[in-house]
This record gives sequence, C-alpha cells and structure tokens, in this order.
Amino acid sequence: MKLSGLFKISLVTTAITLAGCGGGDINVTPTTVDNSVDNSVTNPGGNNGGDTISCATYTLDGATFTGEAEGVNCLYSQAFASNAKEITSSFVIPALDDGGAHVFEGALFIGDDVDTSTGATIDVNGPTLSIEAGATIAFTKPESFIRIARGANIEAIGEVDKPIIFTSIKEVDGDDSTTAQIGDWGGVQVNGRGHSIRCTATAAAQDMCNHSAEGIVSYYGGNDPQDSSGILKHIVIKYAGFGVEGDELNGLTLNAVGSGTTIDYVHVHNGFDDGIELFGGSVNLKHIVVTDTGDDGIDWDEGWKGYGQYILVRSNEYGNHGFETDGAKVDPLSADAQDLVTTVSNPTIANATVVTTGDQGAEGRRTGAGMEMKEWGKAQLANMLFVNSSSVDGAGCFDLYNEKDKSGDAGVHANANNGDIAFMSSIFACGKNFENVNTPLTGALASFDINTWFTGGENNQLIGFADFANVLGADGVSTAATITDSQGTTVATTAKDMSEVDSFFTNAGYIGALKEGESSEWADFVAASLQRASN
Repeated sequence: MKLSGLFKISLVTTAITLAGCGGGDINVTPTTVDNSVDNSVTNPGGNNGGDTISCATYTLDGATFTGEAEGVNCLYSQAFASNAKEITSSFVIPALDDGGAHVFEGALFIGDDVDTSTGATIDVNGPTLSIEAGATIAFTKPESFIRIARGANIEAIGEVDKPIIFTSIKEVDGDDSTTAQIGDWGGVQVNGRGHSIRCTATAAAQDMCNHSAEGIVSYYGGNDPQDSSGILKHIVIKYAGFGVEGDELNGLTLNAVGSGTTIDYVHVHNGFDDGIELFGGSVNLKHIVVTDTGDDGIDWDEGWKGYGQYILVRSNEYGNHGFETDGAKVDPLSADAQDLVTTVSNPTIANATVVTTGDQGAEGRRTGAGMEMKEWGKAQLANMLFVNSSSVDGAGCFDLYNEKDKSGDAGVHANANNGDIAFMSSIFACGKNFENVNTPLTGALASFDINTWFTGGENNQLIGFADFANVLGADGVSTAATITDSQGTTVATTAKDMSEVDSFFTNAGYIGALKEGESSEWADFVAASLQRASN
C-alpha cells in the first residue's frame, strides 16, 4: 500500500518489548493532533480501474471530515480521529473492494466520555459507529484503539465469509519487510452502563458510577444491567493490546457492558494481554475463538454475571490461562462490601474447549493452563473440555487460587464446597489436573479434596493425557467423535442440556466447543479462525 505524506512520519515506529502480563490500566500520553481538515472523498484511480472509493465521512460542529482515498484504501488523519477527539456524530465505515483497508493514524473514540461526578450527564442516545460486513480497519500506532463511550453504540455486523477485521497497519501495508506482531495497536474497548462491583448501590442510584477504564482515562459503570452498546458479530481482532506489566490493553475489553449488547462470532488472535476481558456487567458471549494471545483467553472481574457458550481457546505459541477469573477485590462478606451494587462474578459458561501445551512459549510466556479461579469468584461450568499435554506445575487444567481469600467462608474453596463453583458434564484430559493449594486450607475446609470435589460433580471425568488425537478431531480443536483416555479406553460422554437453564443456551448435545464433523455456521467460523491463525 502506498501511504501518503499524511502517515510517512507516524509510521516510523520503534520495537516494543513485550513484558509480562497482569491487570490494571495503561495511561497513554496523547499524540500531537493535526487540526487540519481532510475533505478528500474519492479517488478516480481507485477500485476496479477507475471507480470511486467512498471513505467514511461525518459532520461535527458544522465541519465535514472525510477520509482520503488513495489506491484501494482510505486514509484517516488525526483531524478525522485521534485520542484527543471524541466523535459525537454517527457515521458508517463502508466495505472496500480489492482488499482495501481503512487506515487510521490515531485512535477512534465514539461518543462523549463524561464523569458524572462533575455534573455532566451521559447522552444515552449517543452516536453509532456502523461498520459494513467485509470492512478491514487498520491502525498505525500501538496506543491507538477503538473506544465506545457510555451511551454510544457500535454496529459491526459481518458475515462468516465477510468478517469485519480490526488489525495492524503492518498486515495491510503491502510491505514484505514489515510483519504484524502482538501489540501493534490498542484493541477495541466498550464502556457500558451496567453494574460493577466497584460501585455502591447508593452511587449507582444517583448515576455516580465512574470507574476509570484502560487506556486514556475514560469512564464506565452505571445502574442498567440491560444496557445496550450495540452489536459485534463476525468480527476479527488481530495483533492488538498494548502496555507494560500490570498495565495492558486487551483485544476486546467490555467494561460494565449490559445484556442488551450482542457479542457473537468473535475471533481474537495474537493479542498482547487477554483475548477478551470483562469488568463487571452482564453481557453474554457466544461463538468465541481466541488463539495465541499473550495472557488469558477470557478474563473476567468486578462482578461479571453474563452467560457464555461455544468458546474455544487454543494456545500454541502464547498464552497463560484459557480462563482467568476474579470475583471481587474485597471479601464480599466484609463491611466494605455490604453496599455494593452487585456481588462477586458469577457467570454460567457452557461448551468451552481449552487446548494448551504447557510449553514455555515465545517471550518466555507459558502456553499453559486451563482455568484459574480466584478472589472469591463463583461460576457454573457445563460441557467443558480442557486438554493439556503438560504435567508441570503452573500448567494444570484447573486452579482454585486462594492467595487472598484463603479459607474464608466466601473464598473459592468454600464456594466450590457449597456448589457456587461447579462443573457439570466436563472432561479434563490433562497431564496435571489441578494445581496445588496456594495457601493451606484450615478449619472446615482442611479436608477439602479437589479431585473428590470434581469427580463428585454431575458426570465429570478425569481421563488423563496420552495424545491430543485421543480427544480431539483432525483440526486439533473439535471434540473427537470417540474419546479415549490415557490408557486407550473409550470414554462415554454425557452432555448437559443447558437450554433448560436459560433460553440463551442451545442444547449442543456434546462436550466442548465444537464436535468433530459438525456442519454449521459455527464450524465454518472456527475453520476460518484457525486458517487466519496459521497465516
């Protein structure tokens, strides 16, 4: 791709050294903003040998801002979008022919971000960013990301053969000397008006929930669990995330996003931190693929209480846990927690597969473990399949990590013991099934045995690991039609019908994210995701 002078300086980048991953926010210093207005609309020498290109355009405060058509692409300066500009007008990013991409020099912030404690009010009828199926959107800077403010919406609806792709400039620049990498740009962030454990009931009732989000300071939280931030469907997020240890952006960050939002058919590949991280809210997830992301596949915290079904996490080169879950930051039985607007994280997840090797991967990152639950968390988990070839410490299929909650009455071991953490119709095919207890259990929990707890659940099985092919289909991720254990004995499986729990769930009829030989839109999406991950 031939880049105009608009980007020649901005694309001179330095190498980013990936540090270890953790939680937290990243504070990014805004770049200098080009305040000139770019009104170029079409390129007579563009698509299809002379057809014009329609770049995105919007009008704000009487001025019109339009992308610059160049070749098959549309280029957007910081006059159009930057991390110092909030776009409060709705507009459409169209699909481009001939492999064209929309290239953004700066961040793309949709909606007016406000702190209601200052007297400002949230515009609940804020602008909508609409993205056509098949559109490709690329960013040139690690600190640039898409942010949807409270009250604004994103309508990004792709198709299985025409997904909407968010990626790095290095993937679309046509320069063989550049290679897209983890952390090339910031990712997608949605700030909602749902519940978060960081907010009191009193503050929520007064619309005073204002929690600082990742990236350049913005705010999320509110008192509407059914809030809608729009639709993300058939989208791909590649090479996203940015930050330093304890301070990262994710591929897709959902901050207190409500259940009125649709998150369906999402593939996150090669992200710096987590594939998808949820901070509170009640948004539901369906048809999710995460491949080789730097930290965890799916990470939740701050009281998330949504549903999830058909989730695949595969870690070959990067990865920490398939799922990492936090319930709260303080003991929910303490005095400090009594006025919170919501309680600890407690989602219901069905039909998930985590495939990992446990090897020491790129940049010293272990491609590691199945699921870690900590900080007073709860969850109901059905039809789960964890497959891991490693038997080393730190790569176990499941970990109740009680560093903070120890043997407390609301800690993870107490929650497991009383059924607030439960597996149903789930299989672990692992070299190491469970991590050792972090902090020794005392009192009534001193006799807790995690093996007995898991196998005593509804139709759960520990079958050991001999070979991935014993458990998985030829694609390396689907559940084999016939599963054998580490001794070669055929394993009988009984899936749980989760449609009886809630209408969100469908009756899959199998364990894991996808069954071998399945023919469906979901199977096509998984196949396309694996192909993308192998390129």
